[in-house]
Amino acid sequence: MPPPEPPPEAPDERVFLDDPELDAERLVFATKGALDRLLVRLADRRRALTALYLELNLRHYGPGVGRHERRVDCIKPAAATLDGRALLGLVRLRLEHQPPVAGVVGVRVWADDVEATREQLALFAEKPRRDLRAADVALARLRAELGDDAVVRAVIRPGHLPEARFGWERLDAVVAPRPRRDRPRLLVRRVLARPLVLPPQSPSVRDDGWVLSGLAHGTVTSIVGPYVVSGGWWSTEVHREYHFAETRRGDCLWLFYDRARRRWFQHGAVE
Repeated sequence: MPPPEPPPEAPDERVFLDDPELDAERLVFATKGALDRLLVRLADRRRALTALYLELNLRHYGPGVGRHERRVDCIKPAAATLDGRALLGLVRLRLEHQPPVAGVVGVRVWADDVEATREQLALFAEKPRRDLRAADVALARLRAELGDDAVVRAVIRPGHLPEARFGWERLDAVVAPRPRRDRPRLLVRRVLARPLVLPPQSPSVRDDGWVLSGLAHGTVTSIVGPYVVSGGWWSTEVHREYHFAETRRGDCLWLFYDRARRRWFQHGAVE
């Protein structure tokens, strides 16, 4: 029997991991954000959770390298609830006693639910949606296991080139976010540590079947630019022409043409 799928109208939340993960504690920490968002959505609908479905996307290595597997666990609390801490404790028990057989690259959660009582909604509203103390405890465990430099945060730096405009510093404690409501919603730009050299191409941009790198992304369907970054006369002069290229698969890649090297590079992607 195939694993269950959520009903079309059921809210679900997902989190994607940069690297395959097997450690139960880190998987619980990754699941917490998705579970918190799910409970918020349920509370907004005045619903309480009766069963939590935890879907793990597994990636196998060795024989059958690259093979993916989907595992779905149904975790039922004693009664309908919006208590994220209690649910996360049940998730921890399940993962510790039934660990995944391969590295987890994605987590998805959804729920069976019923109408919430007034008391459940009131208790949920009184609790902070983010437990900063629990986050600090989890980060302390990561530092103890992997070293102080394992937990960092991005900081803005006054660099000229895009790769020099940010850096990393140690994160000692989690602070509550204070988003500015007057700022527009921004896309997330993933910047590669080193720009990836693309196969030789003409300097002119093309959206008529240009294959950037193999067939994984598909051909380019549209491209916007150039956005010129130039300067560096005080050391090594730089002239880059940046573009956003959308591929047939739906990826939005951040590219630039380096006039000095006469080569195209991929500097990142937009999500």
